[in-house]
Amino acid sequence: MLRSLADWLAATPPSVALQARPWTSATSESVHIVALSVVFFSAILINSRLLGIGRAGRSISQLTQELTPWIWRGLGILLLTGAVQIMAEPVRVLVNPVFWAKMVLLLAVVLMTAGFTRAVRRNAAQWDAAASRPAGAAAFAWCSTLLWVAIVVCGRMIVYVSSAFL
Repeated sequence: MLRSLADWLAATPPSVALQARPWTSATSESVHIVALSVVFFSAILINSRLLGIGRAGRSISQLTQELTPWIWRGLGILLLTGAVQIMAEPVRVLVNPVFWAKMVLLLAVVLMTAGFTRAVRRNAAQWDAAASRPAGAAAFAWCSTLLWVAIVVCGRMIVYVSSAFL
C-alpha cells in the first residue's frame, strides 16, 4: 500500500518537477539539518537545565519561555523541508520503515514538549525551585534527550536503510 502511494506521488507534477531539479532536494536537506540543529540544541539546553547542569543563571521557566519558540518555529521549518524531501523522493522515503520510526518518535517528543511547556506555564514557581520541581522533571529531560538523539539517528539512517526495501 505504501509503495503504491509512493509510486502515485512520484508521478504527480510537483514531485516530477522536484525530481527534475536535484538541487532542490539537496537545498531542502541542508535547511532541514540546520532547523533540526536549532530544535535539538534548544531541547538539550532545556533538558540540561532540568537535570541541574548548564544555564544556571536562568530559571527553567525563563529558559523554556526563551527556547520553546525556537523549537516550534524549527519544527515548522522541519515540516516544510521534510514535505519537500518526501515530494522529491517519495519512494525512498515512504516505503522506508526507519522514516516511520522517526515520525513516531517525533510525534512522541512533540507531544511531550507541548505537555511540558503547558506544565511550566501553569506553575512556573514549582518548576523553578529545584526542591519543589515535579518528580518527573528528570525523567522528562532524559526521555526527551534520548528521543531527539534517536530522531537524528533515524533521519541519518533513512539513506542507508532505504535501498534494502526498494
